[in-house]
Amino acid sequence: MSRLSHKWVVAAGLLAPLLAAGQTLSGPESVEFHPRLGRSLISSTDNGTIVARAEDGTLSLFTAAPSAPYGIELLAGTLFVLDSGRIKGYDIDSAMEVMNLALSGASFLNGISSNGVDTLYVSDFSAKTIRSIDVSNLAVPVPATPISTGSSVPNGVVYDRIGNRLLIATWGSNAKILALDLVPGATPVPLINTTLANIDGITLDCRGAIIVAAWSGCTSGGCLRRFDPPFTLGSPAQSIVDGLSAPADIDFDPASARIGVPQSGNDTVSLHASTCESALFYGDFER
Repeated sequence: MSRLSHKWVVAAGLLAPLLAAGQTLSGPESVEFHPRLGRSLISSTDNGTIVARAEDGTLSLFTAAPSAPYGIELLAGTLFVLDSGRIKGYDIDSAMEVMNLALSGASFLNGISSNGVDTLYVSDFSAKTIRSIDVSNLAVPVPATPISTGSSVPNGVVYDRIGNRLLIATWGSNAKILALDLVPGATPVPLINTTLANIDGITLDCRGAIIVAAWSGCTSGGCLRRFDPPFTLGSPAQSIVDGLSAPADIDFDPASARIGVPQSGNDTVSLHASTCESALFYGDFER
């Protein structure tokens, strides 16, 4: 059985008292926790905004600069945003643009993660590739040669620090979770075969368990499922919650031990408990 935490749901129709017209969630795609300021950042693809949610539920506009933001990732004080073939960076405090990189040959940039130091990892859904970008110098970001995911369509990505690898959620029926070792010449290989369909988001919890958001292949509607280590191709899926509406790019918050889920099908975002304990002294070194 799933274990649901105190859950907040932000419906587009309820935002008007809090946000000016045109600043509501519309097609929420990605959520990123920012523990230092106790807030979450949420990308809305349909109206080209990044919205900030405070712990008390108050919503505010972080930036309306993107045109169609998809995946977002916080790294070293910069919020990186995938936006129509570009990777844009915004200072996490001022929201000023600090990077704007057009990726040559990009088709549909969707998922994004980082190694927590100096490198971004980005999935191209349509081109079926993974790209790494060195952002140690925001003035001169350096993209690497794309790596093919073969016949698998990559969506969400998450960096596995312990394994020094990238975990990749894939789209389609009997969706796979791929692993890409971050060493020269490596290519993605299946890590877990699932019975889920259209896995969109992927994250890791405090124990290194893989949590995914799938659109279908669930008990009902979309769902969150957890895979516990050690992983095999046949690792069983543990249920967290069902009945979600097109759940997209998720994130795990160590401070609250909750999973944030943008539901692009009904313009809401929800929080769900994990099996972890909240980290009371969790420090945010992202600014």
